Amino acid sequence: MQVIAFISGKGGVGKTTLVSNIGTALAQRKKRVLLIDLDPQNALRLHLGMDPNEIAGLAREGVSPACVFDSPFGVQFIPFGQLSNAELEDFEHELTEFPTWLGNGLSALSQSAFDFILLDTPPGPSVFLQQALHATHRAIVVVMPDAASLVTVPKILSLVETYTADNTTFTAANLLINQMPDQNALGHQVRAALYAQYPAQVVPVAIHKDARMAQALAFERPLLEYEPGAKASLDVRYVADWIVDSTSR
Repeated sequence: MQVIAFISGKGGVGKTTLVSNIGTALAQRKKRVLLIDLDPQNALRLHLGMDPNEIAGLAREGVSPACVFDSPFGVQFIPFGQLSNAELEDFEHELTEFPTWLGNGLSALSQSAFDFILLDTPPGPSVFLQQALHATHRAIVVVMPDAASLVTVPKILSLVETYTADNTTFTAANLLINQMPDQNALGHQVRAALYAQYPAQVVPVAIHKDARMAQALAFERPLLEYEPGAKASLDVRYVADWIVDSTSR
């Protein structure tokens, strides 16, 4: 069972969209996949056809088979759940007091139940990021090909180093470029800078920018199901293949 945390230094990079699509691509490769939403925005469920009025999830039930939902797309998932501000504050306090809360929950799952568990996290430093990095085997930092994302990379990689210091199962942090335009000088300069500064860490496939990603969300489904022939869908499949290959070595 491989646990992979998708993280970012800033918001709006498409992290949740990638988690749902890469999870779907892994499921299409006959992998058993569980997606877990660690972001209080509780948005992952919207990509997977869940009833928007459902309040259950991680924050209320924890990590257990009882709170695993099925999706129509071959993956299972645990939503964050809906909390009041006071309930969220109490939950964050609990996570601060018990930094291995998530790891303990994952350990309680059958090791043979899933091949991959993908964690969706809120951007920047948070107790949720800390929980994810204490429990993960690999971190994938999602960045956009712009200057704002480029400057966040050293800080988020520093957080990864700090939060995984006691995680003996952690193997690597990688950078995944999302929303790569076909023709944009700045975007290609940023990609070149990332390859120059982090040559061993950049995922060898960038995800093309595609307006159909947003259209797919409007229909509450991953792009791979909405438009399987889109460039971004092909990119996601390549990333899924890269994940399978890199975790099997």
